[in-house]
Amino acid sequence: MSQANRFSIHGIDRVKFAVDDFAQALQFANDWGLTQISVQTGDRAVFQAQDGSEIEIVLTDMNNPERRPIGGTSGLCEMVWGVSSPEGLKALALELGRDREVRWDEQGSLHSVDDLGIGQCFRMSQRHKVPAEPTRYNSPSQPDRINRRAARYEAACPFEISHAAIGVDDAGEASKFYIERLGFIISDRYANRGIFLRCAPAGNHHHLFLMNSRVPGTRLNHLAFKVRDIHEVIGGGQALDAKGWRTFAGPGRHTVSSACFWYFVTPLGCSWEYAADEDIVTEDWETTDFAATAEIFSEWTFGLEKSDGRLRGPISLSKEAPLGNH
Repeated sequence: MSQANRFSIHGIDRVKFAVDDFAQALQFANDWGLTQISVQTGDRAVFQAQDGSEIEIVLTDMNNPERRPIGGTSGLCEMVWGVSSPEGLKALALELGRDREVRWDEQGSLHSVDDLGIGQCFRMSQRHKVPAEPTRYNSPSQPDRINRRAARYEAACPFEISHAAIGVDDAGEASKFYIERLGFIISDRYANRGIFLRCAPAGNHHHLFLMNSRVPGTRLNHLAFKVRDIHEVIGGGQALDAKGWRTFAGPGRHTVSSACFWYFVTPLGCSWEYAADEDIVTEDWETTDFAATAEIFSEWTFGLEKSDGRLRGPISLSKEAPLGNH
């Protein structure tokens, strides 16, 4: 096993949110296309994507550390990382236990915190591969969809949680915990502004994006979910828009990770993103530093202000020193 993946971490298994409007949060998760798998109570619900990755939603209680979100009264409570071996979990307990509290729960999951105070949990992954028919395109001189109509999507049904983006005061400093303690790898950077990290040598372009926020403090900026293709991004976005949910940015296509996207404002203290066709990388991927200019947010997009021919997207809303939204 690569030393960079000595703990066998493979991706985000679950994200726990605490919210002050529980009913609205549940409505959004349902409209997003997730499946509710828990018996609904008045203060907790669990939703699932197709591959088994999960969203847990609880009612905020600022006096209870397990229900206290970061950055406000609604937001991220805990990131849960999937691990593929019991040995990896035991090694994580030893590593983190050197300088911070670690706790095992009754289900055999390991709980601790990162250097920012964000709850971190590690468990045997409950995700599984979902068979999917690849999207077929008729390219010039190379048709691949013969005598078949293209798929249509009335709504999205996310396959998996892709990545999380967290706004911090100092992305370089915050990244040290993940790189030095958990073995995460830098995929790309917005120079002096943000760092794209992956938890395994091969797989997603990034599982975590740490960025210098316009507003001091730590908070989840957005959570991304993979869907099949750009058609599902558009179909899902149109369905959400029709239900009255507000677009944050999109649809569009990122320059750095190549992903097609559509972000929506949520009642969970952050944005959620439909994403498709993200870069998949291996150890041979070459890390690149990108200048955090207005144009770098996307190759193309709708719904962002334009001025003088330049995209005035979320990055350009920031001050010179810190980074805005990815």
